[in-house]
Amino acid sequence: MTPSPPAFDWEAFLDRLAAFYHTGDWRVPYLRDHAEDPFQVLIGTILSQRTRDENTDRASQLLFAKYPDAARLARATRAQIEPLIHSTGFYHTKARVIHQCARLILDRFDGVVPHDLEQLTSLPGVGPKTANCVLVFGYGIPGMPVDTHVHRISNRLGVVRTRTPEQTETALRQSVPERYWIPVNPLMVQHGQNLCRPNRPRCPECPVIDLCATGIALRVGRPPPRKEDARRPARRKPAPTRTPASKTGARKPRR
Repeated sequence: MTPSPPAFDWEAFLDRLAAFYHTGDWRVPYLRDHAEDPFQVLIGTILSQRTRDENTDRASQLLFAKYPDAARLARATRAQIEPLIHSTGFYHTKARVIHQCARLILDRFDGVVPHDLEQLTSLPGVGPKTANCVLVFGYGIPGMPVDTHVHRISNRLGVVRTRTPEQTETALRQSVPERYWIPVNPLMVQHGQNLCRPNRPRCPECPVIDLCATGIALRVGRPPPRKEDARRPARRKPAPTRTPASKTGARKPRR
């Protein structure tokens, strides 16, 4: 029988990323040092959809300065909300969605953001990623928020073989011990923003390259798990072609 491959060393992976990015001990309960309001996590994550982090931060600061909780946001009008979140794009739709969320939280959950995955995803605009973000960053409950960074890096590591973030979340929940769930997202996101980028990842600087199926494959000349990560040979510049003198209008030299 062919021996099964060794289990992925999540302990070493998280230890090295935490040391590399100076984020502290990932074993410490997350909310001891990163306490966030569950309602603001929920609304901020909805605002973050299809936009850049800096746009989300700007809009969140403006919005929560006026409407920091569900009761006050529910009383606002969309005309009051839209200018505050304009920088995130799709602000008409997002204003409608977050306003509906605030009203439903008041009406259905007595003003308290639920900490149950099924109840969270019953709210408008709340998919698995947003719901898991609320669990992890709002309540300190183990969850598996999967964005493009977590999806990409998990496939590069070789711990999953999936096509969508939703498939990645399911696969990680099945394969990753629950004690590692909370630190996976913040550390992978930071790694994806800095070294393990979508294009031209900086593999030689990576502190976990020896744990990474892609890093190992590229080093020994094997195909990586994702075809798009294969190194392509540099394209040679075509040699300059000479245009015949008759086509340029230049006179032929006299003999």
